[in-house]
Amino acid sequence: MAGGGQIIPALQSGALDFGISDALGVLNARNGGIPVTFVSFNFQQTSADPVHAVLTMDPDIKTGADLKGKAVATNLSYNTDWTMMREWLRKQNVDIKSVTFREVPFPDMLAALRNKTVSAVGAVEPFVTFGKEQGARVLGHYFTDVKSPNVLSGIVATTPYIEKNKDLVKRFVRAVNRAIDDFQDPKVARQTIAANTKIPPAVIEKMNLGQWSKNVPAETMQFWVDAAKKEGIVNATADLKGLVWDNK
Repeated sequence: MAGGGQIIPALQSGALDFGISDALGVLNARNGGIPVTFVSFNFQQTSADPVHAVLTMDPDIKTGADLKGKAVATNLSYNTDWTMMREWLRKQNVDIKSVTFREVPFPDMLAALRNKTVSAVGAVEPFVTFGKEQGARVLGHYFTDVKSPNVLSGIVATTPYIEKNKDLVKRFVRAVNRAIDDFQDPKVARQTIAANTKIPPAVIEKMNLGQWSKNVPAETMQFWVDAAKKEGIVNATADLKGLVWDNK
């Protein structure tokens, strides 16, 4: 599925038991009355290993400040990518009101740059590595330039499903945690990506991976709650402990 916008409704309907979502996907869902909760809030990136980058192919754009008055793409609106791109642009002293934001799926972003549909894109691996191979330049890392480390996504389920299936969910999270232990060895992570995707081996070896962590504190979600409030996505104060399931 393309992202939380499809995954969370599938969880709500019962078509899925678990799915992956970013932090704002959960906050947006909660704001809309959908009771979803992270059972494993686990994926992060740091300045040393960023998986998101701002790419351009426009020779006249040298820095983020040059994006004033330009069109910029993120994969969706009102999600973590959109929110972090806006904050990154502010840090580049760009007036957000001067920027036209467009939704472009990650696989289509490089074509949008070549066609000059947009001046810059917020890409994620492996498309960052693909882009650099195709002549795109990195203007910055719009997640980790704003905050590093940055925990942004994990595995979610609906609260009613969790309550009805506590033992199953505990066993599922134990399995996820074993995978996270394995992925502390980047070779294992790269082998797993190679076995389950069609990404060329040379790209898999070059691309940044990010990091997976167990037992991320629920308080980490406060950054996203504050970011969502700043953008007007949510207004109410969120129960941080309710956003990340305590399986003890």
